[in-house]
Amino acid sequence: MVSGELDRLEAALDECRAVIREAHAATKDLRAAVREARQEVRALAAGEVAAQVQGEVSRQLAELGERTGAAVTEATQKVIAEFDRFGEALLGKEAYWQKASGRRSAARPDTDVIPPGTLAGDDQG
Repeated sequence: MVSGELDRLEAALDECRAVIREAHAATKDLRAAVREARQEVRALAAGEVAAQVQGEVSRQLAELGERTGAAVTEATQKVIAEFDRFGEALLGKEAYWQKASGRRSAARPDTDVIPPGTLAGDDQG
């Protein structure tokens, strides 16, 4: 009976080794599946982050474009208004001299008047 018992134990031992090999293979497969799942999660997260970043960048660029356009329009209007006032001055219109772009009003110079202290015939140079 010892021989039969020994054969039965060896068969059980072989069966245990086979189960252990299968368990190791299953563990290896599970680890590979976990790695793949982690990679997919990272790829999905990276895609989601990239989409959010792209959306925010697009939004801020649009806002910057609007503000820049408004600033350019405002600056252009100021330059045109200043040229209009300068043109009025060249044409001799009183309006320019009455509202000199936020500066103190200045009297329109009289080009026919010789400044006091200057005598006709004085040699200045």
